[in-house]
Amino acid sequence: MPSNTENVKLGVCTALFDSADLGYTKGGVEVEVQTNTHEVTVDQMGETPIDEIITGRTVQVTVPMAETTLENLARVMPGSTLVSDGVKAQGTVTFATAAPVNADKITIDGIDFTFKTTPSGSRDMAIPASITAAAAALAAAVNNASIGITATAVAGVVTLKANSTGVSGNVTVAKTAATPANVTTTNLTGGLDATKAKVVVETGTNISLIKLAKKLVLRPKGALDARDDFTIFKAMTSGAIQFAYQTDQERIFNVVFKGYADASGKLFAVGDESASA
Repeated sequence: MPSNTENVKLGVCTALFDSADLGYTKGGVEVEVQTNTHEVTVDQMGETPIDEIITGRTVQVTVPMAETTLENLARVMPGSTLVSDGVKAQGTVTFATAAPVNADKITIDGIDFTFKTTPSGSRDMAIPASITAAAAALAAAVNNASIGITATAVAGVVTLKANSTGVSGNVTVAKTAATPANVTTTNLTGGLDATKAKVVVETGTNISLIKLAKKLVLRPKGALDARDDFTIFKAMTSGAIQFAYQTDQERIFNVVFKGYADASGKLFAVGDESASA
């Protein structure tokens, strides 16, 4: 492949934890991958290694969060509870009588999720065999897109819920379908801004971080798709945060996320996670 200046990239990224945007950062997000090895030696070769075996690999991401909101604090502090009178908006997509066909589309807050015979984009979905499969595919696509909305599928119904409380979560959900009766949608509504809120933090004793771990995605700012994503499949922070109240500096939550292997042994991915052979 010939050299291409477009392959030389720089710039900041957006950090998405469990599909929620952690907001502005200050000082740059840093990724560190370490690989531990054991050098194999035998007496006859002295100290010269005859092989080297990988014994493990670790990954961690440091995110200096400049948006020190209560919602962000609750997201990165194990053993914390956000108490608020705010309400999260909620809506639905229902696949009623038949599975989608090619070019059927669901649009959430202006973002298209399209069923295609040959999927090509990160928000494209293969034609499913049933309405249950259609709901599962849409929920997975929405969650992978990290648009501030969490989707859950039960049978043929996808429930969409804003990740944060507030009226900003009240967004439209529309459909473009060859057979309109096959799909019904309801907008995300009911979101209310909080008038009072607090985060209550427990000691955290005996909390299992792997049980709280969620997907962490680093996406270059301005990226139109997921081709340059850095994804940790299971990431969590211990909640160690240090900040200062100073007149000439921003208050920063400097949060370190550690990656854990999932059940199949996968640790992280670089590029579009939805890519397949």
